[in-house]
Amino acid sequence: MQSVNARFLSPVNVSNLLGQMTVMLIVAAGMTVVMISGEFDVSVGSVVGLSSAVGGWIMVRWMPVETSADQVWWIIVLGLITPLLVGPIFGFFSGLVVTKAQIPSFIVTLGTLMMARSLTLVVTRGQPIPDIPDIVRAFGQGRLISIPFPFNFSGVAKSGSIGDIFVWVQIQNIVWVAVLVYAVGWFMLERTAFGKRIYAVGSNRTVAMLSGIRADRIKIACMMIVGFTASLAGLVSLSRLGAVSPNTGEGLEFEVIAAVVIGGTSLYGGQGRILRTIIGVIIIALTRNFLNLARIEIFWQGFATGTIILTAVLLEALQRRISR
Repeated sequence: MQSVNARFLSPVNVSNLLGQMTVMLIVAAGMTVVMISGEFDVSVGSVVGLSSAVGGWIMVRWMPVETSADQVWWIIVLGLITPLLVGPIFGFFSGLVVTKAQIPSFIVTLGTLMMARSLTLVVTRGQPIPDIPDIVRAFGQGRLISIPFPFNFSGVAKSGSIGDIFVWVQIQNIVWVAVLVYAVGWFMLERTAFGKRIYAVGSNRTVAMLSGIRADRIKIACMMIVGFTASLAGLVSLSRLGAVSPNTGEGLEFEVIAAVVIGGTSLYGGQGRILRTIIGVIIIALTRNFLNLARIEIFWQGFATGTIILTAVLLEALQRRISR
């Protein structure tokens, strides 16, 4: 157990863990918004995979053997911008069906999940796409900024200096993308009229409409927001791995929903704070990472995640019953 603890708190593991969390963090931010509005989107994992596949396909398949620097830049820019449209398009379609046809968002996005996953296999032909341009991989795998991290609390006793318990941990560039996403998300939800309307629609759609809020537009916008964060996460995954896998994003939606619920966002809408979602993501990521370091079979990770989800849901149900 001491060996596991040492590896768990090592600077290298902390740095890698932050990088691994980034995709889930970004998607969870969008999921928080859509769940506050009273809806779900279980297609986010497949949209992450499709966005990553589209970006990688453009950058690799469209890159000629002999090309100028200007042409390379245009292809890379196209490969970065086009995938960002995938999620919002799926979100707009899902939101339109949910609001106009009055079909539960879980059912609608279950359909778009299958559509996006199928399209991912079409784009990749079921095979990995390697050889992503170096500049894209350099950003995703690069580390420009370091932060101090307390990793060895026994250092004080040994040397008598508190400075010896800190080490500089290099933070991957993609982590700062997640930081920016949460800063924008917090400002939108807490400091704008649009954010207040999201809470109002999630709390009581009928009352919100009677107050003059266009609830359908709010819900569609929220579905597009979570779609955008899924697309952005797909690009982050692409840059971090330096390749595209046809299985990218599989099962991610369940971990994301679990993280958002653990962070205190209500399953019924109208309640939640985006910064608390970070805590939920950390709990899910730490659980998975600890199981890996303890060399527990990967099959138990899903069991652990499911247990966490059920516990969070039961606690929320108990809290709602007590409040009544």
